[in-house]
Amino acid sequence: MYYFSSNKILILISTIKNLFQKYEQLTIKQISEILNNNYNMSEIYEAVDYLLVEQGVIIRDDYWSKDAIFKYVFNEYYQDSAFTRHYYSFTVDDTNNKKFLLISDTHIGNSELENYKMLHNVYEYALKNGATNCFHMGDIFSGIIGKSWSEEDILKQFSLFSEFYPNFNGMKTYALIGNHDEFINGFFEKKAIPFEYDLRQLTKYASNFYIIPRKEWEIKLNNVMFHLSHRLYLNCFIRELKIKNLFEIEKSNILYNNKYDVLFSGHLHQGFIYNNACNGCETLLLGVPSTTNLNINGVVAYFIELNYDELNNVDSMDVTLLLCDSNNNISKGETINWSFSKNNKILKKSFNIPLEMKC
Repeated sequence: MYYFSSNKILILISTIKNLFQKYEQLTIKQISEILNNNYNMSEIYEAVDYLLVEQGVIIRDDYWSKDAIFKYVFNEYYQDSAFTRHYYSFTVDDTNNKKFLLISDTHIGNSELENYKMLHNVYEYALKNGATNCFHMGDIFSGIIGKSWSEEDILKQFSLFSEFYPNFNGMKTYALIGNHDEFINGFFEKKAIPFEYDLRQLTKYASNFYIIPRKEWEIKLNNVMFHLSHRLYLNCFIRELKIKNLFEIEKSNILYNNKYDVLFSGHLHQGFIYNNACNGCETLLLGVPSTTNLNINGVVAYFIELNYDELNNVDSMDVTLLLCDSNNNISKGETINWSFSKNNKILKKSFNIPLEMKC
């Protein structure tokens, strides 16, 4: 559920939407002038962001500045690398049997962790095996290089991303915001950071990379509801022992609300799987591992395949663990089948224990 800072934002959203239908494209400054400055800038930003992210009826010039151009779109499936928005095609394409890659915590900017060769090889493996989409669970970056808030340091991060992040034709990546990404993402209104550092502009550096500017998101495919997050389910200070024994998961209310069939979460740098049955419903939680040096000789990503029945419902899901050796070669590990129509066996285990945990 989306929470507004005040009730008058709902009226403002409707008003601005009507403005876009009349003018087709506007800047924030123009909107304020048309409204005769009856709303402050933070209220206008909130309303525009809701139209951009939650409703997807406008798009924004990727070359972001305080005078960025926002455009109204009549076709909800419109996508152009010169502009960015929340909407992605994964839920509306024509294929029934969907394959996708799951990665997390690439920590670009941390020379001890980042591993671009591994990351490229993971993407290549997924492409060769029929995946056309990748979901990144957040922590694309590793905070700010040098820990300063200078424009120079922020642009260093973008330069590394531009030069090294995989940008293969035929593979789209949709990334959540992680806790490290918040430090360079003005979208979250950090007072020390200029608003223009909105990570949705990464699309201009890698045309097949799209930011979902949230730490959590949901996708519904016919009969199945997926929830994606960076660190929604577990305390961020959990360490190895608790992960290994999966104690803290028992406390998570989201496992018991029966709204979601599958939960994906990053942040803990480790692959693990946990399922829970409550009130006749089963929920699967998959911890998505870090695709970095933390997981050399371990699980570094998941390859997912959804299988449909004759009624076009998702019948089952195959989760294949992708392994990486010391030469960054990617190989297929164990495959776990999860049924959405039959009872599943109890699954509570971690796949590998990294040498160091850095939340």
